[in-house]
Amino acid sequence: MNIAVDIGNTAVKCGVFTLTGELVGCLRLPVEGIQPQEFFLRQLLRWQTLTNRTKVVVPEGIYPEPLTWRIAQTGSFPWKEWQAVIFRIRPHDKFKLVTRRQISLNIDVDAPRKIGIDRLLAAMAATEKYGESPMLVVDAGSAITVDLVQNRTFCGGAILPGLVAQTEIYPKISEKLPLVPISDMLLKVLPVYPGRNTKDAIQNGFYWGTIGAIRQLCDISFPRKQDIRLILTGGDAQYLLPGLSQTFPTRRITHCDTLVLEGIYLCSGACQRCRQGV
Repeated sequence: MNIAVDIGNTAVKCGVFTLTGELVGCLRLPVEGIQPQEFFLRQLLRWQTLTNRTKVVVPEGIYPEPLTWRIAQTGSFPWKEWQAVIFRIRPHDKFKLVTRRQISLNIDVDAPRKIGIDRLLAAMAATEKYGESPMLVVDAGSAITVDLVQNRTFCGGAILPGLVAQTEIYPKISEKLPLVPISDMLLKVLPVYPGRNTKDAIQNGFYWGTIGAIRQLCDISFPRKQDIRLILTGGDAQYLLPGLSQTFPTRRITHCDTLVLEGIYLCSGACQRCRQGV
């Protein structure tokens, strides 16, 4: 078994893959306030899998054989502490750090080594999953990245403030502007413009401003309006999906929460290109 671990700035995302590449469990826990102690690792090993959309708790004993942990450092949480904790609890497990050398994409940017590995992993997984046709990969996390990928080439893109970061800036602009947290209401009722009060106006600003920025980047990338694919991933992708679906009625939009985890798994050599390092 392989466990893919994405250690980000705000959350740790984990996925369990079988030897045949099937994702059988995933877990997302916030980074804030946690320490890599034994109880936390044991919590990671108590997976909730999805079987016909029904959550089933899998006991820890389901993994008696040694596991291979493949960890990508995409944020600031200390991965070396993870290694020590894993070896202390499961001394027979294997530990491997995912690096840019394992990314099976061409990287056409000014400084390839400075590109966040999470962006490259998402782009690689999207290419393997959806083909080599032009696409924009939108990863909505602490920051929102919008990257152009075509012909197995990562071409760079744009970095926007994440939705949470945008909401937190308003009280810093003026004490009269409230903090308006992201809520589940965005999944059901999109902000209606014009906003008739300060709260609604703020929601319109950060939500439709982000949707508009993504659409503009798409139009710049593909001025001929060809049928391109828009791939959404990341913790806040669920909030962007309704607005983008309304804004892009004729374009293909795909939502895949586990794209970075799938990229980490691919770095295990699961595909021919990864094994050859092309």
